[in-house]
Amino acid sequence: MKNPIDSFRDRVASYMECTAHVSPGERILVGVSGGIDSVALLDVLGVLGYECEVAHINYHLRGHESVADEALVHELCQQRELNLHVRHICARTHAADTGCSVQMAARDLRYTSFTEIAAQQRISVVAVAHHIDDQAESLLLNLNRGTGPEGLVAMRPVRPLTEQINLMRPFLEESRASIHAYANARDLEWREDQSNKDMKYLRSQLRASVMPNLNAETLARSARLVGEWVDEVIRPMIDRNFSVATRGQSLSIVHLTQLPNVLARRLVIEGLRRWLPESSANEALAGRILALVNSQTGKQIEVGGGVIWRDRTHLVFTTSAEQKKTNETGLLSENTAVAVPGGQVRLYLTQEKPSNLSDPVGVWLDAGKLVLPLKVRGWLPGDRMRPLGMQGTKKISDLLTDDAVPTQERRHVSVVCSGATIAWVVGYRMAHEFRVTPSTQQYARLYYEQN
Repeated sequence: MKNPIDSFRDRVASYMECTAHVSPGERILVGVSGGIDSVALLDVLGVLGYECEVAHINYHLRGHESVADEALVHELCQQRELNLHVRHICARTHAADTGCSVQMAARDLRYTSFTEIAAQQRISVVAVAHHIDDQAESLLLNLNRGTGPEGLVAMRPVRPLTEQINLMRPFLEESRASIHAYANARDLEWREDQSNKDMKYLRSQLRASVMPNLNAETLARSARLVGEWVDEVIRPMIDRNFSVATRGQSLSIVHLTQLPNVLARRLVIEGLRRWLPESSANEALAGRILALVNSQTGKQIEVGGGVIWRDRTHLVFTTSAEQKKTNETGLLSENTAVAVPGGQVRLYLTQEKPSNLSDPVGVWLDAGKLVLPLKVRGWLPGDRMRPLGMQGTKKISDLLTDDAVPTQERRHVSVVCSGATIAWVVGYRMAHEFRVTPSTQQYARLYYEQN
């Protein structure tokens, strides 16, 4: 019969090869805080034959205790002749800057640092020491915040940090007790983090008062079962509908209205996560965005990292960078050109009447009616103009729809303005007010040069 140490190693070895699909000999970046869980993880992975490098993040939250944690990790790496990568980060400053809690700031900084170190060292696997008890606590915390099925999955055994780097949790099927038994049997040295007992943190309260009355393994098994439903049923349904509803960075209004409201909201959340990752992708925000479906064309909502606005047929997601570029104004005179997506706009002035007012790449206007220099910018929701030959004005969004401009291309369309009046939608329509008439004495040619 195998002793407890061998049984523990065998379980971790099986998990590594069958769940994480990582074989002995491969390089792994191990996150080591100096606590018992991460020290035990580093030990067992080394014994199993993995080529480990160590990442330690010093958040400077606990004064001399943080210094002592780092010193212990240095000593462990020296004893094992392992490469150590230390990052010094001020979690409190990051929390103040972002408005999140110190714990959440530390979490974000930790995974960002792990990703950066792994990329620099060309390591494709990062290992951390979360276990069954952590999984059960995460499930309860997510429930307390209000979560859907994906939140009930809690922590994944393996998840991507980037396309090339995966985060894995080799202890996710091990209990805190089994890890402690292994560490004691191996006579490992570690440090206790006293902040884990600080009752100002909800996780500490759960650990001290709630978890002793619950079965952590049962809660973790529930998370695993929900994960199977998410992976096999819910996720494919979301991906399938998202693919059908998507054009560029936009979602079809018709498709959204045909779905159950819960699925439509979930597609909006998917759009936020993919196209505006700086936003808070939650149910409340998704509901506000989905309400745009019943709003007038041009209505918009600002979110972290961008804007979502309603055009005639789609909800369009625009990043802050794109918005900034859209709002930039270039001044156009005869001696200058203004860059626009894919090319540049130019102005030519002459007193000679053109032989043909039809121009495949531009328009002829009455120069005497223009206010120079002209302004060139991206069009904005709510912009209107009087198209040539029409009596009233029309929204630019409607004109682009009438001209069958694909939704994903519309946000790149520019306008040329004379004062506050749009004179030309570049490549599409000119304004009636600036048309050439028999009384025109000076002519202006606005034209587009492709790069």
